[in-house]
Amino acid sequence: MKVSLSSTSLYSIQAAESIKDLSPNAADVMVTSVITSMVTDLGVVSPTAGGLLTYYDGGNGSTNTVDGYFVSPKNFNGNDHEEHKISMSYGGYVETCKGGNTFAIPGIYKILELIHTRFGSIPLEKLFEYPIELAKNGFLLPQPSKDYLIHSLEPLFMWHPTSKSTLQSVFNDLENGVVVLSKLSDSLSHMANEGFSDFYYGDISKEIISTVQKEGGHATVDDFVNYGLIENSKFTTEFRGLELTGHAGPSIGGLMVLKYLHALAGDEIKIKENLMQVYEDRKNYYEFFGNRTTFIDNEISKISQSSSTIQVNTSDELNNHFSLTFSSGYGSGVQCSETGMFLNNSLGEIELNPQGFLGETSGDRLISNMSPLVIKNHKGIFTIGSPGADRISSALAQVLYDYSLKADWVKAIEKPRFHVNIDGTIRCEPDTYFSFPEQITTNKNDMYFGGVCVTGLEEQLFAKGDPRRGDSAWTNVK
Repeated sequence: MKVSLSSTSLYSIQAAESIKDLSPNAADVMVTSVITSMVTDLGVVSPTAGGLLTYYDGGNGSTNTVDGYFVSPKNFNGNDHEEHKISMSYGGYVETCKGGNTFAIPGIYKILELIHTRFGSIPLEKLFEYPIELAKNGFLLPQPSKDYLIHSLEPLFMWHPTSKSTLQSVFNDLENGVVVLSKLSDSLSHMANEGFSDFYYGDISKEIISTVQKEGGHATVDDFVNYGLIENSKFTTEFRGLELTGHAGPSIGGLMVLKYLHALAGDEIKIKENLMQVYEDRKNYYEFFGNRTTFIDNEISKISQSSSTIQVNTSDELNNHFSLTFSSGYGSGVQCSETGMFLNNSLGEIELNPQGFLGETSGDRLISNMSPLVIKNHKGIFTIGSPGADRISSALAQVLYDYSLKADWVKAIEKPRFHVNIDGTIRCEPDTYFSFPEQITTNKNDMYFGGVCVTGLEEQLFAKGDPRRGDSAWTNVK
């Protein structure tokens, strides 16, 4: 089987290589790559991630979406209601909250179970072998983790005793410190035997819930048991010869990509004002809890009728394509001592909780900027996605806009990027095609601007990673 992979995770390439002799398909490569990145990309993601999947099923010719994003606990009955706010210099300046009371129920293992059950060809124990080996024997941090932990390691991960002990070697030497996750290795071995559902119903679930509750958090057994995926809440629309399919509500990411695309295609003289207006609209109209799905769907429909994170994409020669974006927020700093899993801080992501810390969410899905897409044109079928928090939408829109003009994924991904914030500040890579007098110029290929990954099938399979986040691309095409 011929397969291609693009990713923002360095070790995902080795994960794909580790099963190459077993003739994997795109689903197998996706599963082992995601598990591996949740082990190795500390800070950027963790084994308690939430995500969004968009995939093309070559067997029946359909494009589908799967929402496995974070769900808030139904009630905030834990002991800790304090907002443990920290600040860090990442991306200029970021505030977030740490602690067990920021943990939300993640859907990554539901997504992986769906992929493996419907499309996988290799037993789970084989797909888990490489990440288990890394966790057990230790590994060096990939560069995106180092770049993030420069800012976040001390304020976010060294306050918790279990996490502090685990990460002491990288605290002493970020460049050369070896991370060993022996408890996580045991947990992954257990999951390989018992299945992904153990995270929601079994021994792993019990230990995670116990840790959350000891730390003053709010997740319960019922919250884990009742977690469910949302399938095929999707949109399909056209943009300059490209058919785009992605997530409709409750995620706001797809809507924001479309809005950014139309802003980029508008009046160049008013580009800053147009992009600031997109941001204003998001803050004022789309970031709320309650019935987001219908509202977001209607907004996407209006656009269609008018002219943060890890990313993994895989494709295979049977015309199956998967794009998965997943995240753990900035990280809570809490590590479960019995499972070795670091906990997410999705309730503590200030910019994504418009009702304030522990505001009334009643078990709602949290707000996501993620937007994995499947794209069709006369040349073939492609997957695309990016990490990068609120830069996901602008990064994807800029790449898609440039590809619509030149039909060259490599040039579109490598082209310098910029991002306009709601307060009018603008960060630009050197030599971007728009110039703003008041811009803040970053380094070339700055990880701040996401990591757009593409795989696809034209005349043959291909993959393209992003130099901003490791430029990881792999294929077994001879």
